[in-house]
Amino acid sequence: MLDKTPLSIGVEAPEPDVVRLVLGGDLDYETVAGLTGLELPAGYRRLDVDLSGVTFLDSSGLAALIRLHRRAEQDGGAMRVVALTPYLRDVLRMTAMDRLFALPPD
Repeated sequence: MLDKTPLSIGVEAPEPDVVRLVLGGDLDYETVAGLTGLELPAGYRRLDVDLSGVTFLDSSGLAALIRLHRRAEQDGGAMRVVALTPYLRDVLRMTAMDRLFALPPD
């Protein structure tokens, strides 16, 4: 059996109209509920997502990120990925999600 790393979610508000999510651990079928059920502060215009602590991402995790992106748009904001590992950059590129999410430069 593979070792699982629980998903950790930090919510920060570095500026009045910015929400920063700091994710760590596995973002997969067993952990996505924590992200999809997350309440975001009202009035944000930009949702920054830090994926640098994510150690594993499956299709359920990708779907949760897509839902989060759509939710930001519905709230009148924009989502961008502000930090990620080379592994996650490769996953997002292989799945063409780098076209949907604004990624930081290499």
